[in-house]
Amino acid sequence: MMDRIEAFMNKLTDIDWGWWPVLFLRPAKDKDIDNVILLKLSLVFGSALAVFWLLMIFLRRGFITSGTFVLAFILGWLFFFVGSKVSYAYFWNLRARRLRKQRREQSVAQNSRLSSF
Repeated sequence: MMDRIEAFMNKLTDIDWGWWPVLFLRPAKDKDIDNVILLKLSLVFGSALAVFWLLMIFLRRGFITSGTFVLAFILGWLFFFVGSKVSYAYFWNLRARRLRKQRREQSVAQNSRLSSF
């Protein structure tokens, strides 16, 4: 079951348009999505989430206080960071570790074949 979830999540994260406008931040498949990358992503997508929340608050109340404005951005960044960390980044990093391990094993096997000559 976890294999299917991982495959699904990694299929989603491999789609280029899902990374727009920060495609340049996407690491290679064998590299981890670390906290620095997640922080940068959170500044973009968490801000978009905050703007959405602020729009909903404004449409409902007709005004936004400065405290609400600041809180919306802090919560947007925080929610995006934590949500990403426990969802797609987790599965991306599983695959990255597995790919690095496979590459090391292939390198060791290749080196042992070369040294046997």
